[in-house]
Amino acid sequence: MTIMVLALPLPEAQHNISSDGDLLNHLLEYSELFWTYVLSFLLLGYFWINQQKLFKYVNNTCTHHLWANLGELLLVCVIPFSSGLVGDHINYFTASFIFHMNVLLIGVFFLFQCMLLLRYPDILKKDVSRTAAMRIVKINLIVPSLAVAGIVIACFSPQWSLAVYILVPILSSIVIRRTKNPVQSE
Repeated sequence: MTIMVLALPLPEAQHNISSDGDLLNHLLEYSELFWTYVLSFLLLGYFWINQQKLFKYVNNTCTHHLWANLGELLLVCVIPFSSGLVGDHINYFTASFIFHMNVLLIGVFFLFQCMLLLRYPDILKKDVSRTAAMRIVKINLIVPSLAVAGIVIACFSPQWSLAVYILVPILSSIVIRRTKNPVQSE
C-alpha cells in the first residue's frame, strides 16, 4: 500500500512553476489522481482489515487457501497501475473498467479464501461455527458486488462509477448488525 504513493506525480521543472499559485494549479490538475489514490488505499485497507479478521478464525491452512491468497496479493500489486490509470483518465470507460475489474478480482480471490472455510471446516478454529464462516462470506460479498455495480455505472458515467465504494462502510455495518456474533459455536 505504501508503494502506491510513488504513482503520484511530483511537479516537474518543465511545467514552469514559478509561484505558489502555479504549484497549486498544477496540483489541482491531479485531483482525480489523488482521489483515486485515497480510494484505492481505503479499499486495500478494507481488504487488509478483513484478512486480519479472517485469520483470527483460521486454525491452519491448505494449499488452496495459500494459492487464493497469492492470487489476491498478485492483484493487490496491480492496484497502483489501475488506480493511476483511472486517475489520469477518469472520463474513460476503459480506465474505470480496468480499475473496477482489479477491485472485483481482488474481492473474488478473497471471497474464495472465505469460501474455503466452508468447504474445509478443519481450517477453522474449533470455537468458530459454520454460521460465523457464512458471516465472513456475506461481509466479503460487498466489495465485489460494488465493483460490478461500478462497471455498470461506468457505461454511463465513468467518473461517477467510483462513488459506489462510498457504500462499503454503510453496507458492511448493515451486514454486521444483521448477522450473529461469529465467535459463538452452533
